[in-house]
Amino acid sequence: MIIEPQLRDSDTKRFSWPVYLTTARRLNGCPAAVLVVLCPDPAEAAKCRQTIRTGHPGFDLTPIVIDSSGPPGAGDDDGSPYLTVFAASMGGIDMESEPGAHRVLDAIASPSVTDTDRLRMTAIILNLASDAARQILEAMMTTAEYQKTFIERIHDQGIAEGEARGKAEGKAEGKAEALLKLLSARGLAPTDEQRRQVTSTTDPARLDLWFDRAITASTTAAVFAD
Repeated sequence: MIIEPQLRDSDTKRFSWPVYLTTARRLNGCPAAVLVVLCPDPAEAAKCRQTIRTGHPGFDLTPIVIDSSGPPGAGDDDGSPYLTVFAASMGGIDMESEPGAHRVLDAIASPSVTDTDRLRMTAIILNLASDAARQILEAMMTTAEYQKTFIERIHDQGIAEGEARGKAEGKAEGKAEALLKLLSARGLAPTDEQRRQVTSTTDPARLDLWFDRAITASTTAAVFAD
């Protein structure tokens, strides 16, 4: 299966997409290859669905296209948390509404999602969300309903991993790792100097201060303001 993101119109796709399939079959020695195009814009998606005529009898390609009008996971009965996050990332769930934001956070907080995937999914959603949706999501993440999942678990996991190394400075290392995990989950990328500050700091109180700021800060500069 070939996944092709398509954000804007491009005439070259009519020539390149058939090549993707034939090349995939040749390289993998597989009898079948499928092209799935992800195109959030319904108008652009309609263009992507047009059959590509190659000129060879019987060799035409009609791409499978998923857009924001009804991606898998958008329906209330779609139970997979991964499909829910996929639908939200495609614009199929309104995260600027509290019900939509609740649904996405409930999916990410699902027990069936691993901690590693939870961090990745959180980062993806916060990066793709509009400013209005991000404010709603971040506010919800600090409430009692979600704080244990999105904040305390990152903190506890980082400390446990640091202490498990058995070093004298394990607690500080754990707090530093928790801080970096939280920044990553919120889509905040520290500079090399800021990362050096975090990894070299041995004062747990200072790391706790930065962690608390990182919960709501909109920039890394706000986290390391001092």
